[in-house]
Amino acid sequence: MSADREIIHFAHANGFPGKTYSVLLDSLRDEYGIIAVEKLGHSVDYPVNNNWSNLADEIIAHVEQNAEKPVIGAGHSLGSIVTFMAAHKRPDLFRAVIMLDPPFFWGGAGLIFRMMKFTGIADRFTPAKQSSGRKRYWPDMESARAYFYSKSLFRAFDPQCLEDYIECGTVEGPGGVSLAYNVETEVKIFQTMPDNISMYNKIRDVPGSIIYGKKSHAVHIRSLKKFTERHGFTLRTAPGGHLYPLEKPREAAAIMRKELKHLL
Repeated sequence: MSADREIIHFAHANGFPGKTYSVLLDSLRDEYGIIAVEKLGHSVDYPVNNNWSNLADEIIAHVEQNAEKPVIGAGHSLGSIVTFMAAHKRPDLFRAVIMLDPPFFWGGAGLIFRMMKFTGIADRFTPAKQSSGRKRYWPDMESARAYFYSKSLFRAFDPQCLEDYIECGTVEGPGGVSLAYNVETEVKIFQTMPDNISMYNKIRDVPGSIIYGKKSHAVHIRSLKKFTERHGFTLRTAPGGHLYPLEKPREAAAIMRKELKHLL
């Protein structure tokens, strides 16, 4: 990795290991060095906790271990939020932050979500319930591939992104094929989504941008606007829904590249 190139540190969305984003990240390698977290929340050193502070610490540790200079912190969904939290805690490690479709609550919405978590009904308003019922085992890779291709969640995926997900998101063993991403961890991440984002004061010395999908149902536009106003981030749109970095990865990379030219 050339010492004079900017480095992008990328963190994935919940349930999608880092290599799922290979098309997006490979589209940026001509200009940037790339470092990516493979599976957030799976380390015993950084167990999933309420409001994800441990996952932010995992990002910090990963940057410190893998980069010799401050990085551009980028992430999708879960990864975007914990990257922001990491940059807020350790601005010395980050040159800029790019948040791709971050799903968070602001102000009163955050307070309501906190109460939902306390009363145990948050699963109704997050993907936790759907994740808990995920199919985890298949007799062989052919069956696993057919299953993923049949699911509506993946229907709009770039074909190579889906193949990359199947390759890095499953493990072949003597008894068949299983998910590589621990389902209990995935569920807990959804159950502990931050309710305190509006409590973060203005980030110091780190410019940033939120790029959300025009058709995303995961983001709350009012919350995004409040967030960008406080932190001085730009707010941009991209074609597609919440999973646009995997549906239109090359377009997403082009938007990121353009935005970084303005930020740095």
